[in-house]
Amino acid sequence: MDVNSISNNVTNLNSLPQQQLNRTTQNSRIEPITNDALNLSISESYNLKRDELSNSLQTFNEGIAISSIAKNGIQKQQEIISDIKQNLLDKNIEDKNQLKEQFTNQLKDFTSIAIETKYKKESILATQDSNQENNSFTIDTKEAYLQINKVNTPIISNELANDIKNSDLNNSEELDTLVGKLNTSEKYLNDLSNQFEQTSQQIQENAKDVLKQQQELVKNNQTNNINFGKEANDFTKNNLFANVGYLAVSQANIVQEQSVRLLS
Repeated sequence: MDVNSISNNVTNLNSLPQQQLNRTTQNSRIEPITNDALNLSISESYNLKRDELSNSLQTFNEGIAISSIAKNGIQKQQEIISDIKQNLLDKNIEDKNQLKEQFTNQLKDFTSIAIETKYKKESILATQDSNQENNSFTIDTKEAYLQINKVNTPIISNELANDIKNSDLNNSEELDTLVGKLNTSEKYLNDLSNQFEQTSQQIQENAKDVLKQQQELVKNNQTNNINFGKEANDFTKNNLFANVGYLAVSQANIVQEQSVRLLS
């Protein structure tokens, strides 16, 4: 191979990048088309994910609200049970039978609280004689699936009202039996409250994850807001430079091999 010819080829290669770069620069019509298409795709994907996360967060907020409303209702019922028990155990009250009417009215309030504790017109603490088809609230999102069960607390007030009516509250044995039932009712209501609290905590954890995803989504959307036509153009320029360098190295290797053969 003619060494002078190889040298000329290398010289020609050195002039190649400028020619190719000029053509690449002139071919700017691809930039706006590519840029618009990719930006549109990113925008649609961003909007879809944003709406999905917003819907999940709204659903989680509803679940938290249901749990909070239920706990508030149960707390009022617990106060009624506690007040009845306190009066029954009050040794300063000699004739406890005279409190029966008071206790009956309190238990009616207990039932009213259950019936009035609702979320979007659906009772949470009363299911008896209800026309509602579902016995639970469903929290259904892409991130989680939970059910908040409705309960029927009026059964407590109905049974206690019947026991108070048929008991001699001045009889120590019957009094102890009634107090035991009140303790059982208190424990049941406390367990219900804890269940709603646990559900609320679980929903809040899921909601926090959704908030983090929303923040990452906004951050990534800002990062992706780039000129894709310019990036493609710069990529082409870099490739041309790299290819010219590879060709020059190849030519130099050929010269070296030919020199070795001549010396041999």
